[in-house]
Amino acid sequence: MALWGQDKPALKRQGTIGEGWLRAPDGYKVVRIVSAGETLHAKWVTVTDVDVVNGAMQIRHNRRMLRYNAEKLWKNLIWQGWERVSPQW
Repeated sequence: MALWGQDKPALKRQGTIGEGWLRAPDGYKVVRIVSAGETLHAKWVTVTDVDVVNGAMQIRHNRRMLRYNAEKLWKNLIWQGWERVSPQW
């Protein structure tokens, strides 16, 4: 008998570990979402919001949130017109 779902098939697991980048339609904001690991009961990500002013980057927020909530944030930002971009820093 496996503990804590260790015997789950890989197909049932959500996504893969990695990071994603989005840029606002006006080009002045960038959001980075990167995996921050797992605990026994949850998967976490770190979300960093950056303002890009005159080529310089200023970090506005750096927060940790549940992966499920970050996926909702990602979909919402895409719906608002944000675009996926390559790593910015």
